[in-house]
Amino acid sequence: MNLRLRAVEISDADIIYKWENSYSLWGVSSTRAPFSHYAIEQYVKSTQNEDIYAVKQIRFMIDVDDDGTVKTVGCADLYDLEPQHSRAGVGIFVEEGDYRRRYIALNALAWIENYAFEILNLHQLFAHITQDNSISIKLFNKANYRQTSVLKDWIRKENQYLDVLVFQKVLTSKRS
Repeated sequence: MNLRLRAVEISDADIIYKWENSYSLWGVSSTRAPFSHYAIEQYVKSTQNEDIYAVKQIRFMIDVDDDGTVKTVGCADLYDLEPQHSRAGVGIFVEEGDYRRRYIALNALAWIENYAFEILNLHQLFAHITQDNSISIKLFNKANYRQTSVLKDWIRKENQYLDVLVFQKVLTSKRS
């Protein structure tokens, strides 16, 4: 199985619409209302020519080639880019099903780290993960991120407040 990260295309609007409107993910994204297909299409069109330094974020689609069949299975985001301080937030999503637990998220995260370091000249990446997201906590630990702080009662989910764990990784060259 080969992994590829690529730019968002207009043909991705349908799958982004599905993911963004998945109620189970709203707690992670702080979404409170569904997105229209039109709004997703406008988002995709607007991202195609945007400068990451102007909008402070970029999304890559994660494709896998599994025995000759290419399927888009997730996305990876850099957000809250701070060029002055050489840092950005990172988020990874792999849709549920056959492509979970196959190291796709870990490999995509390594690709994003390399892009952030080699192309954007970033010094570090960070991730905010709710305390109940054991899969993401495991992923970022495996990728050598360090939990550096806890934001107490940061996210409200249903009738409870969850802590958010802050993970950070200082980036270095893979060649050193």
